[in-house]
Amino acid sequence: MNFKKITASSLLLAGIAMSPHALAAQSFDGHTINVAFEIWDGDDVSNLLEITNDKDVLASDSTYPDKTDFYVSSPDVDYFDWDIDFNQNVIEMTYASIEANDYDYEYSYIESKGFHFQDTENSLPDIINVTVDAKFAPDDFDPNLVTFDANNIYVNLKGSSCVNPSILITGNWSLIPGCDNPLSPTGFNNQIKLKVEFASDGTNDIVTIDKLYDWAESKYPEYFPTHQDSFYIQGYYARFYQGTDVYIGSL
Repeated sequence: MNFKKITASSLLLAGIAMSPHALAAQSFDGHTINVAFEIWDGDDVSNLLEITNDKDVLASDSTYPDKTDFYVSSPDVDYFDWDIDFNQNVIEMTYASIEANDYDYEYSYIESKGFHFQDTENSLPDIINVTVDAKFAPDDFDPNLVTFDANNIYVNLKGSSCVNPSILITGNWSLIPGCDNPLSPTGFNNQIKLKVEFASDGTNDIVTIDKLYDWAESKYPEYFPTHQDSFYIQGYYARFYQGTDVYIGSL
């Protein structure tokens, strides 16, 4: 479904060639996602041993991050906190505790444990692909340990670490690199991003169209200067902007 021009006498009409359903289907914005930190028996995330924390997080493109100080150990041990953000179709996990510059606030995981994101309300289309951006991820983070199905994404942090400065393990003289990185936007290698691709059912959703109209009003005020209510005209679901004599409409 595309925005198309609609005709009416003496009016300058405009359309935007874009699929509002596809846009909304590719966004977490406005949806509630359950975020859990889990411990698994091996790399098979179906073998759940423990959930150390879980929260329902409202995803919002206007808030950053959506959840701060998400603890992964216990409420009494808040040394290992992450910030979680959902922006459009991207999930961002940032290990915030490293900023304390304290040994107690570092992590190094040998066992399988990590994040579980779940659409518990079944309000989003099925997940069909997840792309991992590990450019500024914690040391030895393995993107291959990120798995997903239609409603769930699992991020296994096994083998990864975020310490500062580097740690020399005297037992085998191995080195755990520090996660300082002046090229990172946070100053550390402490951030994992997931780009999520959703299936589209191709349906026409009025709420979705209204959200896109609202977006157009904020993005192109020269054409859509003030908020207007939507209505039906000649088979189109539209808004009219008297100040610029412009319609925006969708079948």
